[in-house]
Amino acid sequence: MPTDSDQAAIVGNLASWLLNFVDKFNSLGGESWQLIPHKACMDNKVSAPLLIGVCADVTQQGAHAFHQAGDKYLRALSVTSPNVAPIIIPAFFHELSAAAQEALLGTLDGLMLTGSYSNLHPSYYQQSLKEGDDASRDPHRDASNWALLELAMAKKLPILAICRGFQELNVYFGGSLHHRIHEVEGLMDHREDKSRPIEEQYAPAHPVKLLTGGYLAKWFSPNTSIEVNSIHMQGVDRLGKGLHIEAQSEDGLVEAFSLDDYPFLLAVQWHPEWKPQQYPQNAQIIQGFINTCSAVKAQGKIG
Repeated sequence: MPTDSDQAAIVGNLASWLLNFVDKFNSLGGESWQLIPHKACMDNKVSAPLLIGVCADVTQQGAHAFHQAGDKYLRALSVTSPNVAPIIIPAFFHELSAAAQEALLGTLDGLMLTGSYSNLHPSYYQQSLKEGDDASRDPHRDASNWALLELAMAKKLPILAICRGFQELNVYFGGSLHHRIHEVEGLMDHREDKSRPIEEQYAPAHPVKLLTGGYLAKWFSPNTSIEVNSIHMQGVDRLGKGLHIEAQSEDGLVEAFSLDDYPFLLAVQWHPEWKPQQYPQNAQIIQGFINTCSAVKAQGKIG
């Protein structure tokens, strides 16, 4: 079955052929034989889907490794907009040839960095594993996303980063992380209660203050705070260079940031991908990202 992009190309070619035919017919037949092309043929604006890349994790299932992305991230995009096609990017982007990397990102209109059960290895921010560290690690994702970010930013792709993706971006720009927020004096425990049902774990847990001048303040105006879920053990210690704080929790922890002088980059520590059809504050963030991807595509890709 033809895809939407195939159908768009077929309609575009048919419209172009028909308009050329009309021009030639009119030039041969004189005024009495004028043909007026139908408006549908002249208005060749079939909407092609947005292709949004979603980074993958590597997980071990039995004897085999799998590259996968969480269902909730993929569905958040497609449920929020039926014109979005999520594309999972395998966690060996750094192993692809330069030509393959260019070809892959050249098709995309945006990039989502997801949350994960794994944590970024602390060597990326010049620290070592703490005694008793039991966090899961994903070295494939670590290396893959570093190469992915480098090219995505060179191409000025719109980027939305969530939870682990939020932490990755902070470190990518030279920042560092608290290993265990609940052990830092003055900071509250931001972990979920894993004994509770999943719906309660992802329910709003605390407010975040929205700082002026950011995407979130604009999207949620006139509100100056919103309620968010809280499902993380790590968090921002030192903020990366060039990053603008968008939101903070009551204990002062950075919960969201954007990047100055970039078309669109927004990172949030919470999980807006969780049931956007049920939580309007989550839907607003996913929709805002999709709208930006669409606007950038309409303007023409950069890079």
